[in-house]
Amino acid sequence: MNAATWLLGFAALALFGCSNDCDLTDSTQLFAGDNAVDCGTADEAHDRGSIDDCATKAFGAGTAFVARYQQQGTDSKLLTAVAMNTDGKVKVFRWDSSPCGGGSSCAPVTDVQACDGPTVATQTSDDPSALPIMCDSLGLAQRVCG
Repeated sequence: MNAATWLLGFAALALFGCSNDCDLTDSTQLFAGDNAVDCGTADEAHDRGSIDDCATKAFGAGTAFVARYQQQGTDSKLLTAVAMNTDGKVKVFRWDSSPCGGGSSCAPVTDVQACDGPTVATQTSDDPSALPIMCDSLGLAQRVCG
């Protein structure tokens, strides 16, 4: 493949790679795969205990999964997801409905970080931002949409 063809394909992917609302589900599904276990979303209507339990069981079994955790930020909605693919790689995804402040006209964004040295977290219920999978370190955040 010559350089011009490659660049054209990359440009098309960048234009159409995510929806205009940077739907987190698109990014996590692309990473984890179509057959990944959907552990659900912990929010005001869904207890995080069952979401955490699903994620830790899938992680322990080596099964691809996605678990999402919604929070209300100071000025925007936040959604964090932890996902594992069939190769056992884990990534943390972060979606922000308004990264430049509530009421502003900026579009949502999705960032992703590789999770190096993933292990099951021993306790998450005391910290609303804790994930069921801990990382020894996180890779550099990369914008995947927005």
